[in-house]
Amino acid sequence: MITILGPITARPNPIKKPIVGRVSCGFPSPALEYTEPPLSIDDLVCLREPSRWLLRADGNSLSGIGIYDGDVLVVDKALEPLDGDIVVVVIGADFCCKEYRERLGQSPLLVAHNPANADIEVGDWEEIDLWGVVLYNLHSVSR
Repeated sequence: MITILGPITARPNPIKKPIVGRVSCGFPSPALEYTEPPLSIDDLVCLREPSRWLLRADGNSLSGIGIYDGDVLVVDKALEPLDGDIVVVVIGADFCCKEYRERLGQSPLLVAHNPANADIEVGDWEEIDLWGVVLYNLHSVSR
């Protein structure tokens, strides 16, 4: 399930925070001695695009790929999905978020990444509409 938070309203003067350095996510390495220009989250995820929306994830069917219940997803409604994209679809009246998998000679498959949830076969008998492609996932990693 998905909760639509609404279209994104960009601030006229986005808040920009400095990037103070880089941090190794592998083996420790010496700090890099240069600074990057200040960064705005608005700019990072292109919030000014009229096709960008914020949705809140509801459930854990994608927990295996790091999308958890309560995460905020940045979704672009103007993109067509590519194989492996995370998509938001409408099935009947319900919104659903899954991985889009193309299959040679068959209809696409919507893949859940949690064994407690089933994959969804996209068939001609079902009314499934693409709503958008997930570009970013915003979630807290502590506290």
